[in-house]
Amino acid sequence: MKLTKAIKTGVMNEALVHAKKLKIDKQANLHIYNEVLVVGDRLGTSALGVPIERDSALVFVDLSPACNWAHPCEYNLYDIKTGKLYQKVKASLPPLMLNLDREAETAFHMPVQVIDTKIKRAAWKKRIPPITNAPSVSSNERYAILFTGKAENRHTNDLEFLYRTLIDIYGFNAANIQVCNHDGTVNYFLGNNTSQTIGANLGNWPGDNTAYRLVVNHPGTQAGFQAALNAIAAQIQPEDFLFIHTNNHGGGVGDQGRNAQGPFNLTNFCMFVYDATGTYWIPYYVNDFITDFSVLPACEELMVMMEQCRSGGFITPVINNSPANWTHVATAVAATDYSDGGANFDPFAEDWIAGMNGQYPDGTGLSQTVDTNNDGRTSAIEAFVYADAVVQGGDTPTSSDSPSGYGAYIFLGLPAHDLYLRDNLQDHGREPLIGGGISCSPDIIVYNQELLDPEATLGTPAAQQSDTLGQTVEFGQDNFIYLRVQNRGTQPTSGTARLFWTNPSALPTPNSWTEITDPANPTAIPSINPQEMKIAGPVVWKKADIPSKGHYCFVGLINSGNDPAPDPATIHTIDDYYNFIRQSNNATWKNFDVVDIFKNSMTNMGFSIQGWPKIKLSADLMIDLSQLPTELKVTLRILKRLSSSAILENAKLIKESATYQQFELTAGKKAYLRKMNLKASDKCQATLQITIPEQTSDGNYRLAVAEIIDEKEMGRVTQMLAIGQYPYMGNRRTREVHISNCDWAAKISQRNKEAYQDLERALKQGYDGCRFCLPEYSKD
Repeated sequence: MKLTKAIKTGVMNEALVHAKKLKIDKQANLHIYNEVLVVGDRLGTSALGVPIERDSALVFVDLSPACNWAHPCEYNLYDIKTGKLYQKVKASLPPLMLNLDREAETAFHMPVQVIDTKIKRAAWKKRIPPITNAPSVSSNERYAILFTGKAENRHTNDLEFLYRTLIDIYGFNAANIQVCNHDGTVNYFLGNNTSQTIGANLGNWPGDNTAYRLVVNHPGTQAGFQAALNAIAAQIQPEDFLFIHTNNHGGGVGDQGRNAQGPFNLTNFCMFVYDATGTYWIPYYVNDFITDFSVLPACEELMVMMEQCRSGGFITPVINNSPANWTHVATAVAATDYSDGGANFDPFAEDWIAGMNGQYPDGTGLSQTVDTNNDGRTSAIEAFVYADAVVQGGDTPTSSDSPSGYGAYIFLGLPAHDLYLRDNLQDHGREPLIGGGISCSPDIIVYNQELLDPEATLGTPAAQQSDTLGQTVEFGQDNFIYLRVQNRGTQPTSGTARLFWTNPSALPTPNSWTEITDPANPTAIPSINPQEMKIAGPVVWKKADIPSKGHYCFVGLINSGNDPAPDPATIHTIDDYYNFIRQSNNATWKNFDVVDIFKNSMTNMGFSIQGWPKIKLSADLMIDLSQLPTELKVTLRILKRLSSSAILENAKLIKESATYQQFELTAGKKAYLRKMNLKASDKCQATLQITIPEQTSDGNYRLAVAEIIDEKEMGRVTQMLAIGQYPYMGNRRTREVHISNCDWAAKISQRNKEAYQDLERALKQGYDGCRFCLPEYSKD
């Protein structure tokens, strides 16, 4: 039974008087239900099943009408006999029987209208022309999931804008974009919960009045999102990028809803998903979202942007469970807040996407620069900062990333030119480097003679995955150094390279570098196509410039037109140095050697511990022995004034003199000397002595020493022990070389054994042949 006109008018007047009394008449929208709720009925709202005690009229009080759902609201019940309010029911979602499409028959007091973002932008006095950030495509595979559940027009319109941005601006492959929308098609609900078909009923996209292009793969349900995740999981590789966008409505702890089983209170953060009947609000809880999320394998980068109410509640769970090395999450609001909706677009989503796109859906420009560092690309942080800066209304944009600050290095696209040298085999050219050692570049390779075909030797797929190619520097002759350079940009690129050497050190400061190349005539890098590797060099290290027999650290810098190498002359502070080695893929260094060694023998690894000019430092010395067999014996000899006050971990003092201390370290673990005090410009020598017992298995075993300052690794020396049987054994004391099974070889002490793969190298290094097993090479 419908309300009579008189009752309806009286209830509306009474409701408005009540709103004014509470001083909410300027911020709350009021709606009335046209049917009488009779005694014995239950108020079948989305939030509660409330028993009706009197024949009643329902007034719905929307307390945050500019927001998406869920948000605070009330169901006010009026006695139709007296026209007076007798009960208030607090809720979080609208009553399902009430049409909220702003039609006059239900809406009678509407002081608040959702934001018309186009009108809002018309007030901007100054515009930046479109596409000032000139984004370009990335060379690694990129994937995206775009999700909206119980969609209304603005939510699907946001997805359309984002879909076009990914494809038209950043060159995403449409096959790599999984779209979950509403019922699995380009449809959405109107306020009366009827599903509308775009094209047939709703016309073109309001952005530029062209047809919708969105290709929908799945419905906006949990099962749809699971299907999208599984599709991506089957393809994504460790070096790839994933973007996830969620849109529509959401809730949090204390918000109320109603599903097919009845009313409920939300116990955690959620998104609301599509319900075919339009009747229920079905939560997709953050815990379930994270469980489903776990199907994703490891990847390089994850960028997430969420629009729904309470979306800030998803930030920490996503960060903590991300499969990516780098993650950035941006949300429209904090966990306690509700996001604004708009007439055609959600304001935060539209601003964020426009920041990435360079323009708004109708082609108008931006209000301020997004690419604030002018590097030709827009990072996740830059897009978020723009959306936060231009926000109007009640949104409270929130973001976080892991590692902290690394959202500045997460991009939908990359510059056209981006040459790089790897820091380690796991390095894909992302900057800054966060994983793996910084001294193990596989792309600086030394040979004692010039290669006839460098590409065939160093450029095969198998060779590209090796960091042990090359030879130890040979004193007394020219050596030949090759660089493997890759291009992760989008255009063919050439450039130049510079190469330096320094002695092995855990902190090889630039004042200790000596340039091998001619600074006025650096080594040419040939034109390299996107995703291609080429060999540059050789750089000839003249024998007259090699100071002595020993191991060396190499530093490589590469430069191209709009991708310049960092300048060593700009390194003035230790922070400058850290940024130099970590935040540029144009710079790398190699402080890595392979030592051939017999069982039942001994080898030493010497290195420098350095300070920084003009300042005192507290540093940790980390000795990584975690890959060594536990039966190996390792000792460290170090200057006493550095180690005497250090805090030890997996290290035990076994001997000391007035000047030095010697520590026994635990093989198979990482050992630390923490809080060593370094003087300005310290350069102190330390030595690891490694003893390999007879029972050790053949194999390659890595160990490393790193200097850590303020919890940042500043430098590293790495060595590989290649333990096995070699054909020749040198005696360091007598300077004789033997066939390894010679009777005299068996008499050599552990500390004097030196392994050789070939006799010529031993002879070149000054060994004399044994007169019993190698008489033809003996000078006796």
